Amino acid sequence: MKAADLIAFLTGKMSMTDLYQPAVIKELLLHGGKRTKAQLASALAQYDLAVQEYYERIVMRWPKITLTKHGVIDYERRGSVFFLRMMPENETAREEAIRICEQKIQEWVEKKRSKEKAPEVGASVRYEVLKDAGGKCALCGISAELKPIDIDHIIPRAIANKNGKVRKDGRLIDVNSRENLQALCFSCNRAKRDTDQTDFRRTAKLVRDGIPDMIRAEGRSPDVRQLQGPRLGVALYDKLIEEHAELIAADKPGHKLEELADMAEVIFALADQYGADRQSLLDLAARKREERGGFSGGWFYSGDS
Repeated sequence: MKAADLIAFLTGKMSMTDLYQPAVIKELLLHGGKRTKAQLASALAQYDLAVQEYYERIVMRWPKITLTKHGVIDYERRGSVFFLRMMPENETAREEAIRICEQKIQEWVEKKRSKEKAPEVGASVRYEVLKDAGGKCALCGISAELKPIDIDHIIPRAIANKNGKVRKDGRLIDVNSRENLQALCFSCNRAKRDTDQTDFRRTAKLVRDGIPDMIRAEGRSPDVRQLQGPRLGVALYDKLIEEHAELIAADKPGHKLEELADMAEVIFALADQYGADRQSLLDLAARKREERGGFSGGWFYSGDS
């Protein structure tokens, strides 16, 4: 394929749902028509706040599938390398193709900005939202130490009125008001659609059985209610996610053991939901260990050779 074919694709055939295609082509043009998956992921990261792993998945989906279908690129699994099939033969054509890619990217950025007319959330507000969330994702509970945490608008900015207001809980509030902001990790935030208005913030949580009495002993009046049945089951699953995130974030062996003990208590409570007491669950674990072994050996299975 010749340079004219690439220009024709860029100016006529390329249909964009995001800026990925021109960004990938531009990166290949800038480096002799050859880049690895990781290098292309790094290039895409320049245009968004995601991380390397996220964009490596992106590269392998829409840009790879679409550009391969149109015969623009080839992909070699060995080395995870992309090749530009329409590599221009002279510098002038290459620069023209790069210019068009930059123009397409800028047009997409401006289009996105026009949909998000409200100003950005200030740094101090971001800090307060992250502080309130304990530095964790409101949905999956993972710590900011493990995944980047975004500030998400519960009522999306895209549907704010011309004055930057959105309707939440029957009231008009500023789209960047703290009550319209929640902390989500980059994975949960990108899984949340632009029209999704779910508030994932946990304003209440399951606590150990003795905590209410401990609070009362301090002279305070805890606002508590006792969950049972399916509602308790849901709360226990949420608690397990919370404890798992705290286990991963713990930085000392003693702290990790404390979190493991908390996880074990939640697991025992979940077992009770399914008709097994603590000893029955331990007996089941012992039988499975005798039949199949445990996990301390470190055997990692990746398929048959």
